[in-house]
Amino acid sequence: MSKKQKQPIQTTGFWMFSFLSLVLAVLKLTVAGHWSWWRVMLPALAFLGHNAAYLLVGFLCLFWLKGEEDEGEAARLQKHSRVGYNLAALFFFLLFLDNLSRRIEGGGWAGFWPCSGRLAVVVLFGTLSVVAQFLYWSRIVNGLNREQV
Repeated sequence: MSKKQKQPIQTTGFWMFSFLSLVLAVLKLTVAGHWSWWRVMLPALAFLGHNAAYLLVGFLCLFWLKGEEDEGEAARLQKHSRVGYNLAALFFFLLFLDNLSRRIEGGGWAGFWPCSGRLAVVVLFGTLSVVAQFLYWSRIVNGLNREQV
């Protein structure tokens, strides 16, 4: 056995996004007082919302998993996962929250449509985030089902 134990919960992303929110809070208090607190907390909210969607879609997709649970499940899950889909889902969720806050605040960029705050853009990025999550989990479930056969 190795001396270093693996942590069951990885908190690096949480601390990274929380630190980014802290930096934005300092900027709000010193330079950009016109920012709303929703905008300041956007990185941490995006991380938490993305993880909530990750868990929800993961549980929905794992209902389609055939077979029984075994000890090496984590290694098999890692083999079939594609991190790109998960990162795309995080990026789309961040853009979804950014556009939602722009829509609520009424301060969209007129010339740059991904940050316009229009309802269609909010719905687009929310949908793309969920679709990327389903692609991520469906690949895992499909690979695990093929191993069972």
